[in-house]
Amino acid sequence: MGKFLGLVMTPLDVQVEGLNAVMDRIESTGATAINCGRILNRPSTVGAGFRAPPIDIDGYDRVFDRPVWGKRELYLESFRSQQPNLSWYADTSYKPTWKKFPSDLDSSLPNQIYESARSRDWKVYTSVTPLAVPDLKVEDQMKWINGQIPDPNRRVANQGCPSSPNVRAWAIACVLDEISQQPTPDGVCLDWVEYTTYLLEDHFSCFSLHSQAHMNNLGYEAKRIKSDVLSLWHHFNDLTTERLDHISQILNSPSRILELLVRFPGVYDFFRFKSDVISGLYRDIRLAMDQSGFGHVELIANGWPPPFNRSSGMDYAELAGIVDSVRPKLYTFHWSALPRWYGQALKNWNPNLVVASILQAVKSWFNLPDSIDHPTWSDYHIPAPNDKHPVRFRTFNDRINEVASQVSGRAPVIPLAHGYVPFDQWKRTVSIIRDSNADGMWVQRYCYLSDEKILALANIWNVQESNNIMAASSFF
Repeated sequence: MGKFLGLVMTPLDVQVEGLNAVMDRIESTGATAINCGRILNRPSTVGAGFRAPPIDIDGYDRVFDRPVWGKRELYLESFRSQQPNLSWYADTSYKPTWKKFPSDLDSSLPNQIYESARSRDWKVYTSVTPLAVPDLKVEDQMKWINGQIPDPNRRVANQGCPSSPNVRAWAIACVLDEISQQPTPDGVCLDWVEYTTYLLEDHFSCFSLHSQAHMNNLGYEAKRIKSDVLSLWHHFNDLTTERLDHISQILNSPSRILELLVRFPGVYDFFRFKSDVISGLYRDIRLAMDQSGFGHVELIANGWPPPFNRSSGMDYAELAGIVDSVRPKLYTFHWSALPRWYGQALKNWNPNLVVASILQAVKSWFNLPDSIDHPTWSDYHIPAPNDKHPVRFRTFNDRINEVASQVSGRAPVIPLAHGYVPFDQWKRTVSIIRDSNADGMWVQRYCYLSDEKILALANIWNVQESNNIMAASSFF
């Protein structure tokens, strides 16, 4: 028997293609689990709905592989299939909204999906984004070290501050609300329970009043952390070409890294603090699940992979003792844009820097190698469906192996691989993860898998190859 394989889907897939058709295609891959929520959708308009797939800052070319009511991009309106249980939200001032369920939608559809999955002996997982708080108050928002609240239009995940007691209470409540709905899932996968690092500025988050108080409560010296992180911020706002090179030299030299941490211990404490906050929230959620009668429900942690996870607060070594498995996200369409997203911030702060030098530096700092020798902004964007993603094969292996090393066998490492890649790169994705140290793979998600990709997944995943040597210089 091969490694674990699970597939992320939504009721929308079934609304469009029919229950048996979707489930049969998933079954053909050899998957033994699905990750499916309970939200239903119907077509909407630009003013009233949200774009699917989401733009994610500036990904206007991203579309679905599988048409949704004849379209590969469209606007949708969403509806919860079951009313929220307000009793779970007694400890937070935030309350879930409920829109009247339209008569043209079938509220029993999520239950039908669960029943179909269990008739096939699959496990069923649901998903929650606990830090996505409705009508988030200013005092509960993230804040960068410069005092600025991030522009929600430039955020992929508009979370509340995880140190806010009100936000943390909401996070626990919405997890309990979801898993208490019937039928009960086998597990719940949490997404964006971290600081995220889509923007360079996000690495300097969060310094809200809640965060600074939390630092002191956890035994850290908030004043020192703020001072040292602010020094780092000023350093990045006053770069020269020589300083760009110097940062790369530091990252490639253990002794220079140690020197930096000795000079600026608050930066090191900042990373530790974020780890403590996120791990602590997961621990509180697990405890609440156990105390509420859901000890049998698995808790799964989605998160940024190395090296981003240290800044996002996803300490996989610590989380391995709390959750049932970890799902580092392998989303190369985001990685394809990060050099520009980060680089343009550096250029705005340091107008005299050369674009090519900035991009080469960012790629070096964050392990985003490619073969573009003279890069420009236009080389780095969320790709169109058939654009190759400028990510090398070895970065998948590197990131998976690093997480596996951090976890050290105490929890399964099951990467969440995104299907939004060209077909040839999809085939390499599947084979690389299959032959890595990962304990399996989750695929995100059905609507990004053409019939051709589904067939390739089925043909590749459970095939064991010996002496499989990857070319380190090849592109993913």
